Amino acid sequence: MTPATSTEDNDTNKTKNKVLTLISIVIIGAGIIWALSLLFNLRGDNFTDNAQIDGPINSITARVQGYIKEIRFDANQIVKKRDTLAVLVDDEYKIKVRQAEADLENAVAALGVQDLAYRIALANSATQLASIGAAKASFTKADRDFDRFSNMFKDSAVTRNNYDAALASKESASANYDAVQKQQSATRLAAEQMLKSLETARANIKRKQADLDFAKLQLSYCTILAPFDGQCGDRTVQEGQLINAGQNLVSIVVSNDIWVTANFKEIQMEKLLIGKGVTIKVDAFEDKTFEGVITSFSPASGAKFSMVPPDNSTGNFVKIIQRIPVRIDFKDEKSELEELKPGMNVSIYLNK
Repeated sequence: MTPATSTEDNDTNKTKNKVLTLISIVIIGAGIIWALSLLFNLRGDNFTDNAQIDGPINSITARVQGYIKEIRFDANQIVKKRDTLAVLVDDEYKIKVRQAEADLENAVAALGVQDLAYRIALANSATQLASIGAAKASFTKADRDFDRFSNMFKDSAVTRNNYDAALASKESASANYDAVQKQQSATRLAAEQMLKSLETARANIKRKQADLDFAKLQLSYCTILAPFDGQCGDRTVQEGQLINAGQNLVSIVVSNDIWVTANFKEIQMEKLLIGKGVTIKVDAFEDKTFEGVITSFSPASGAKFSMVPPDNSTGNFVKIIQRIPVRIDFKDEKSELEELKPGMNVSIYLNK
């Protein structure tokens, strides 16, 4: 190989190295720029990747204490509204229902007794009224007889014995008339007392009926139903397990009810309007996009809703750009959203 050829090869290699170095620098620079764009959102004010799919996730809890008799769902199972999820041992609650039924029957019987006593009191009062009439008539006759005998006694037409007998008869009729009136008053008061007892008995029946309704309600809680259509999460309970009132049995994600919560920077809020369209890109589906619309804004920044909101009153103030949660509803058909799950990460692009 001649010196000229060797020099040409070296020049060629140097040129190749420079080109490779330049290409490497360009690639590294592009990578750095791309990483910075992800980290600091250099793609503009019309974008955020701080967003997730949201949806109602409700915990199904037991409303009464008891042992689990049956579990009729599996993890990740799709359920319909009013499907039975679990059944508790209900023997104790059935006994309480029967006790409440017996108490109600006893209260109804007591009302019958009180009603009969009231009717008897009314009948006695009516009898006393008739007795008052008879006693009044007897007193009126005795009074008139006494007046007649008194006049005759003054004229010496009757003896002293006849006069005394007429006086005694008048006084006896008067005393009997007063006694019958007092008896009628006592009978009337007894009837009023019985009427009050009837009201108390009726109120007691209402209370016993409420006790029975409550016992039946507690019994119904032994059958735990799905409150809506959805998909179950993990199953954390087993048959035979004792559960307490308020204990979580399973979480259900409501079907066909999802939206996006996007946390935009406060400096981006000026460009956000209710009804503005957006493009949604889900990380799980790179080749597919969805359309959405802004429907509402959070009343405060996300930091204000945190467990320990920041307090800058101590003087240790560092200004940090806050983020405002924004709700975005999907415009696509629900059939196209079936694969989307709450918690998936998405990126939001504001439409022009």
